[in-house]
Amino acid sequence: MYFELTIDTFFDCSIERPDGLPSTLCLIDGTAITDTVDNPFVFKTKATEGEILPDFWANGFPAMSERFVTLLEEAGVDNLQKFPAIIKSEIDDTVWDNYYLVNILDLISCADLPNSDYTETFPGNYDFDDLAINAEKAKGALLFRLQESPSMIIIHKTVGKYIMENDPDEELKGWDVKEIIQ
Repeated sequence: MYFELTIDTFFDCSIERPDGLPSTLCLIDGTAITDTVDNPFVFKTKATEGEILPDFWANGFPAMSERFVTLLEEAGVDNLQKFPAIIKSEIDDTVWDNYYLVNILDLISCADLPNSDYTETFPGNYDFDDLAINAEKAKGALLFRLQESPSMIIIHKTVGKYIMENDPDEELKGWDVKEIIQ
């Protein structure tokens, strides 16, 4: 069973994508970045010292905390290309340095279009209101981007369960899952 990995829309803090990214840098096509890139990547936030930042933020350039990445990897996810990142406050210059910019290396075509509710944004790419997938086509992948909507990150139930079991006090913030029809 699969879910969409999303940001927690009720979380009170956001992270903005880094400035000055190379125009060739693409993190939604499922392929490894082979170009040399300057890092750490610097994300921006309006949060200030003492505020809690999300452990997961997806804005085309996913930011994940070290502890979130660690739990994903402990759950068996092995398709993450990680780049050091920091998050810097635009208000008081506070820096949070335990983050990564993450490239998810799998792009899988498994949308079940006849059972989904969607708008075709351009040929072969869709904006889903309700996503249905053919789970057999995902072949047990633990974390991947959906080829029909590459900004969507799909997570296997066992990974979400592992994260929740290993975060019983719900210290990880900013992430949520959305049901997918299967």
